[in-house]
Amino acid sequence: MKLMDFNKKAEKVKQPVFYLDGIAYLPHYSQRHLWVGPGTEKTRLTYSTTEMNEKGRMGSMFLWKRSWTEDIWGWRIL
Repeated sequence: MKLMDFNKKAEKVKQPVFYLDGIAYLPHYSQRHLWVGPGTEKTRLTYSTTEMNEKGRMGSMFLWKRSWTEDIWGWRIL
């Protein structure tokens, strides 16, 4: 049995992000189709994937892997 190396950095992979009025909205780590803006849990804005497709511009950024971002068709062409 191999022991876990807690000092090893988590791998980052290319993930989709949305930009709205110059602010990056990142995919929530565990809640599917929820995009999170900067701020605290009480002050930040969140949007659904549908809302961001209508309002925002899609881009990409290297982040920790989200299991649900593969659901968004076509984002890998960026």
